[in-house]
Amino acid sequence: MKLFRILVILACAAAPAMAQTLPTRPGPNYNPRDTNGVFELIIYVDGENYIYVQGDRVTHQVLNGAAPRDAGSNYNQPIPRASFGTFNMEKIAGRGSVELYQEPSAGNDYTAILRINDTQGGSDLYHVRLEWTWNPADPSRPPGPRAGAPVRANISDPSDYDRDRDGEFRFRGRVDQVTAYYIRADQVRTQVFTGSPSRGELFSFSQPIPSRPLDTFEIVDVTGRGRVELVEKPWEGNDYTAVVRIQDDSRGSAEYSFRLVWVRQN
Repeated sequence: MKLFRILVILACAAAPAMAQTLPTRPGPNYNPRDTNGVFELIIYVDGENYIYVQGDRVTHQVLNGAAPRDAGSNYNQPIPRASFGTFNMEKIAGRGSVELYQEPSAGNDYTAILRINDTQGGSDLYHVRLEWTWNPADPSRPPGPRAGAPVRANISDPSDYDRDRDGEFRFRGRVDQVTAYYIRADQVRTQVFTGSPSRGELFSFSQPIPSRPLDTFEIVDVTGRGRVELVEKPWEGNDYTAVVRIQDDSRGSAEYSFRLVWVRQN
């Protein structure tokens, strides 16, 4: 019986403390129907903790060290139960590491889970900003056009196109996991294979991609942490459609940009 009691005490000491609640409050720009949400998590941390942000509620679980203390956490809206266009974390202050362990989803009951590890002695002030976009009119659908719909470049007058032999297409946007872009004439169709729909997309053409053979066609000025690949060049067999595939294997979405440049035949 004495040995059993010792084992129970050791097991309890090794287990993390139960999650406890930290205070939060609406900020000066509170608007629960805004398409852009912000949650400012501002706490003192000493040691290693899991922080759970669900709606307007913040709880914590101590792995080691002391329990965190509130220092003014606030939000412009609770984290909604929605399909997000984007969900990002930024560490504003804090000497240790902060990891967005899980993004909110139906699988975790729409809870953002952070892991904060402060390895130095004493507590330090941590300021972590969570930001997201969503569709208040239809929370089950991410904001923006439905996937697969062709989007025409924002050029008000076709006469603005140049008539040189040299042409270019520019892209910039945030991509999560694997997305392909089908670019034909002056329209772009997006297909998401895995991950969330891309957001903040900007398309521009100096001229439509010609529906005839080209002397050259290549992708240049590529930026982004993942892989950007020109899968298909325009030719008669694909109805003169360029296909670009972006693959981002890291957590969350990231900014990408590239240019397609070509020279058409005389």
